[in-house]
Amino acid sequence: MNKEKAYSLFFEKGLYRIMILVVMCVLLTCISDSFLSLSNIMNIFRQASILLILAVGATGTILAKGIDLSLAGVMSLSGCVCGYVLNAGYPVPVAILAALSVGIGFGFVNGFLVGVVKIPAFVSTYGVKYIANGLALMLMGSNIFFGFPESFLFLGVGFLGPVPVLVIWALIITAIMYVFLERSKFGHQIYCVGANSTAAFYSGISTLRTYFMVHVISSTCAAIAGILQASRMNAAQAGMGESFQMLAVASIVIGGTSMAGGEGNVIGGILGALILTLITNGMNLLNISSQAQPLVTGAVIVLAVFLDVQMKHIEGKKAVKAAIA
Repeated sequence: MNKEKAYSLFFEKGLYRIMILVVMCVLLTCISDSFLSLSNIMNIFRQASILLILAVGATGTILAKGIDLSLAGVMSLSGCVCGYVLNAGYPVPVAILAALSVGIGFGFVNGFLVGVVKIPAFVSTYGVKYIANGLALMLMGSNIFFGFPESFLFLGVGFLGPVPVLVIWALIITAIMYVFLERSKFGHQIYCVGANSTAAFYSGISTLRTYFMVHVISSTCAAIAGILQASRMNAAQAGMGESFQMLAVASIVIGGTSMAGGEGNVIGGILGALILTLITNGMNLLNISSQAQPLVTGAVIVLAVFLDVQMKHIEGKKAVKAAIA
């Protein structure tokens, strides 16, 4: 294998992310005796599951050269609505449908603001996040809903054999998103819009429909994450999704989805979510202050974006050289 091909496999194909995961696991095993304990492994899988659902759901928005910064707000409000409906005595399916309706509704709002009003996604979805958080606060106040039915708790803490149900949900949603983004015609249209929205429009692709679809999917996945988090914690409260917002975006970027749009995949998002979950888990095992943990997360995000820019620069230089040759 020549040097250029090895470089392509290691960096462009993302094999270095697998290497990072392996190295992190080895280091954490050496540093902490608790890392390989069954309880810690289960906690890693559960925490990664919520993050993974958010990340794969929002991947489409970044592929379309946008972003969804409303994830935390929609997740919190959906979880609160679910808890509110359950506490009002309604059946579990009704509570889940109410929460999903919140996600779908906010997805349409985001799609309208980005696709019709033409407000940049960074600004519009950031504003929508505060709207959702405000509604959650109005609904909940300082209250915390808890004591949910066993049938609802099974979604977040139950097991099918040795496998947590939460992990199964994450795998199902990831598989659906993989097929949708990587194997469907509409998935390829998302890539085209992200790469060049003007060219995509003149080639017959509905950019408006694309923006609506990616945001509806993203917000729906955020709602699912809110439902599952409420089930996992047996509690719902305003702000319950805040800690996941930047982690979800960072997972997507670390996984290789370019902020410039049109490039990335779901598999990379899986690896990104696992890397960040291990970082958070490692900091908890090492008793690093919760106040300091966002600093590490922010540094990882900046580093990931920096590497993304550098990779684009290197690929651009290679393309120029190939054109000259």
